[in-house]
Amino acid sequence: MHATADRLADWVSRLVQIPSVNPLHEGPSCGKPGEEAIAEAVGSYFGELGAREVEVVAVDPGRPNVYGIFTGRTDRLVVLDVHTDTVTVENMIEDPFDGRIEDGRVWGRGAVDTKASLGVICGLLEAWKAEGLRPQPTLLVVGTASEEAGGLLGAVRFREWAERRELDIDQMVVAEPTKCAPIYGHKGGVALEITIKGQSAHTGTPHLGRNAITAAAHVLLALDRHHQDLIAEPPKTEVGTGTLTTTMIDGGIAQNVVPDRCTIKVGRRIAPFEDPAVEYERIAAIVREACPLPVDVAPIIHFDVGTGPGSPAFYQSPDSPLIHRLAAGAGSSPAPAPFGTNALRYAGLAREMAIFGPGNIEDAHKEREWVEITDLERTARTFTAWLEPS
Repeated sequence: MHATADRLADWVSRLVQIPSVNPLHEGPSCGKPGEEAIAEAVGSYFGELGAREVEVVAVDPGRPNVYGIFTGRTDRLVVLDVHTDTVTVENMIEDPFDGRIEDGRVWGRGAVDTKASLGVICGLLEAWKAEGLRPQPTLLVVGTASEEAGGLLGAVRFREWAERRELDIDQMVVAEPTKCAPIYGHKGGVALEITIKGQSAHTGTPHLGRNAITAAAHVLLALDRHHQDLIAEPPKTEVGTGTLTTTMIDGGIAQNVVPDRCTIKVGRRIAPFEDPAVEYERIAAIVREACPLPVDVAPIIHFDVGTGPGSPAFYQSPDSPLIHRLAAGAGSSPAPAPFGTNALRYAGLAREMAIFGPGNIEDAHKEREWVEITDLERTARTFTAWLEPS
């Protein structure tokens, strides 16, 4: 028995209708109570679908992960990780949570990023239960909070949960919209805040002050030179080189006051085989050398999974059996990705890992969001080939 296209679409629609906007993206249209509602609903669905064990575990107040374990025909353990939070809906031009099924698509916030994958696995588990089938491996389905903002906290807490249980994970699929192509690598990252400390004065007597914004210009030029050096290096993998981008700058308190402070925020994308801690210290040294005024450098997010001030890249061989199985099931080709995922917190947690899911990342976070039902069917065929129910 297989899950019909209509049933797959119904499952995705049901999930879209549960608002789960990340609280760091909250606005007047976001719905309540965010990630908690979908975790509790999915936990209930897991029980109805035959999970032998279900846990809803808070990773932060009102922000839980949900775990469902489905017994397979063997003890070999595989994991499907799907983040349950969505980005803001304040930019949307239609009802973000209607989950309507129209024109061969399911519409609404989260339809493609990433409730589609969760809907597909629920549809498959429902069909298999009705037919008395079980997957070949034991399957752990994880719904993680806090992927869209907040340092991938749900993934960090899932890793801790898995390590406490000493889970032996053979394969892991991280769900994201990949056009049904298995992703085998993407960059990690380091985010820095640079604070330049000057001295205020009247702009009529600027020589009595120390202009933090002028000092920032020296820093910005040095950082741009570093970026140019990075992209001039031959890439070690198909994922590409590291990059550095200045993303925000803030300084000054009034038009006639010499600014005594300027803050710069910087994002450094980490390529495979680069060490985030080493790259953080390199940037900090460049900043201190370039800045003519006292300056502080600090990580914006300090990860607590042994990687210090940043996250290493995700990369595994495109020749791995999991990558081949997913590619064959979907009729697609493996590729690297330009975006980050929960995989950044899972290094070494499973023997093999891939990123995979229906839809296109280019359709995510927009004023309208949808997933094609044909992509849901393609994902269902791929998951069935991966999990081998009988």
